[in-house]
Amino acid sequence: MSISIGITTGQAPMSGLPMAPPAPPPPPPQAGGLIPPSNLFTSTQMTFATADHIDFRSNWEISGGRLTCLGLSGNDARMQLDASLTAGNPYFITLDPQYQDTNIKINLSGDGAVNGRNVSQDWQGFQYFPPALVSGNFNRVAVKPSSGATSSVDDISLYDLSSVDPNRVPCDVIIVGGDSNSANATSEFVTKENRETPYDPRLWYMPCLRVSPTYGTVGAERHQPFPMIEPVLAAPGAARMSPVHAAASRLVEWSAARDRPLLVMALGDPGSGLMNTQDWRHPDRAVIETTQQANTASRMWNEMIAMKAAVEALGPAHQVVGAIWSLGQNDGFNTPDGPDGYDTAHTAEYQAFFSDVRSEFGDIPMVLTNIAQHIVDNTDGAGNPGFGSYRQQWLNRFDQDSGHPNAIANFRVIQPASGNQVDPLDPGDPHYNAAGMQQNGRDMGDALLALLNA
Repeated sequence: MSISIGITTGQAPMSGLPMAPPAPPPPPPQAGGLIPPSNLFTSTQMTFATADHIDFRSNWEISGGRLTCLGLSGNDARMQLDASLTAGNPYFITLDPQYQDTNIKINLSGDGAVNGRNVSQDWQGFQYFPPALVSGNFNRVAVKPSSGATSSVDDISLYDLSSVDPNRVPCDVIIVGGDSNSANATSEFVTKENRETPYDPRLWYMPCLRVSPTYGTVGAERHQPFPMIEPVLAAPGAARMSPVHAAASRLVEWSAARDRPLLVMALGDPGSGLMNTQDWRHPDRAVIETTQQANTASRMWNEMIAMKAAVEALGPAHQVVGAIWSLGQNDGFNTPDGPDGYDTAHTAEYQAFFSDVRSEFGDIPMVLTNIAQHIVDNTDGAGNPGFGSYRQQWLNRFDQDSGHPNAIANFRVIQPASGNQVDPLDPGDPHYNAAGMQQNGRDMGDALLALLNA
């Protein structure tokens, strides 16, 4: 049995798509550095190979290696800890749930009690208890069902996150921003089966949640660090897959070698860009020409600056070390106007944006993901001037090794793998399914890691 949740070697294919290949392992741990907090349950306790620590309260049993509710009452199963928790520390619980009839709550109890949220979907196998909620020296974890529920759980882990909490210790910080292909708005819904990246307590993210400041389904709040597990919440509160956890998993050991956790500024925003919509332009460069642009000009740039301030307000000396962008999908509404292969206004705005980012955060390495290959494969460019191979080639010119005058130092452009479109029946849909999002994330992370190691 696994000690982490959401690990899979692939995803059931959508119609017309091949099975996703197994996810490659993350880079091996480097010698020394920050090690992950350990599970406070022993290996036999977490897999329920022993029941010595459990009070079944006449409503639970171990069946098939799982802690299973008999559905006789609303009594919780109480798992005694070997030592009391430390009041005022943050804790995170992961488990593998199967919800049969209704919901359960994951609670802390003993010296007082604090209730987790109601959970009823298989991807909700986690519960974060921030320091303010850990108000007693709790010595039990309780799984409480709704009356009559017959749910079961397995592989339970409990972590004390005080040694990796961004509110307490300095972190490396990366930005993952841009359009919907950097966020959680347009992919498939997250399930415990399609999560390919195991939980690592050294990874955190800061939710953007621009549209609504809270997402009660997971207990996340705008601009407050949250343990990283998909769905990683950016602009919308949605339980869809993003590339963020997969990208961060490729960088966590690099930061750990520097004795630092990794915190991601999750800044993806659906429909955002630099041209047709001016969301990411620096305010000094925004040109208000229409009502639509007036509503969006500099909106995401301002959000990024607000999140930077929120990171700094946490207290420790966090350091932004890199950025990953997905841009271009929403900027293709002008026809190319010369031998450069794209309109000159686009080129100037892109160069200005990356320069402005470095003016704000320092000379950080950056990665840009190109437009979806399935868009290029299914359009001819000339008939669809917003898409096509000419736009892909134009974006590639920003790569540091392109040899083109548009090349930017310490900057990589990567091409997402072919296929993996979220809707294979719609060749014009630029988005990715869960397997594609995570593959993109690993490619993003690997590209940034290579720049950091250069």
